[in-house]
Amino acid sequence: MAGLEFIWHGLEDLEKAVVRAGVQADAAAAANVKLAAATLIRDAQANFQGSHKKGQPHVGGNKPNVVTGNLRRSIMADSMKHYGMGIYSTQVGPTMKYGRRVELGLAPTGAYPYFGPAAAVLRREMAAIATANWARFIKF
Repeated sequence: MAGLEFIWHGLEDLEKAVVRAGVQADAAAAANVKLAAATLIRDAQANFQGSHKKGQPHVGGNKPNVVTGNLRRSIMADSMKHYGMGIYSTQVGPTMKYGRRVELGLAPTGAYPYFGPAAAVLRREMAAIATANWARFIKF
């Protein structure tokens, strides 16, 4: 019985190109998460406005005031986790337990959102962040 024989040329080059594309996509994904976390931290911390001494009333506006600075300083990201090619995650938020009370108004003083507004801005900016990172890391 006669068989067919195929000779594939360039298969090694194709394999190298696929691996290179995977490495580049992974780097872009890591950069997306890193920049998104940094942006969220920066913007949430920037949402504090005014200050007063502990026990004194809130000073103007609908943003939280800085009293001790602990809540604002506590907004940070966990270490970034890598689950697979192009799959990264981190958690960003305040570590102070009363941060939720300030954000949602569970305290008698009312709600002074700082994190939600920062997250809303990040959602609007995320497509541009991802596009910039893809352009930076993905080279054909």
